[in-house]
Amino acid sequence: MITTEKLKSELIELFNLEGVHTEEISDDDHLFHDGLGLDSVDAIELTIFLDNEYGIVFSNISESEAVFASIKTLQEHINANEKS
Repeated sequence: MITTEKLKSELIELFNLEGVHTEEISDDDHLFHDGLGLDSVDAIELTIFLDNEYGIVFSNISESEAVFASIKTLQEHINANEKS
């Protein structure tokens, strides 16, 4: 199981969010726009990361939109669907 703190650390590293610390990110922060500020290219990179690290593949874009809503929704999805 991944904690929100571990996930925040992974996202900071993955997207090179310089100057951002895990304690500055709320579990309810959005991943895109006014939250972490990720964009559509980052969404592709995040999708690849989830496949490589956790074996999670999305069957359609609407599924990923709901999962990518916040740190918490992403963490819950990883914990529910991670392939060991």
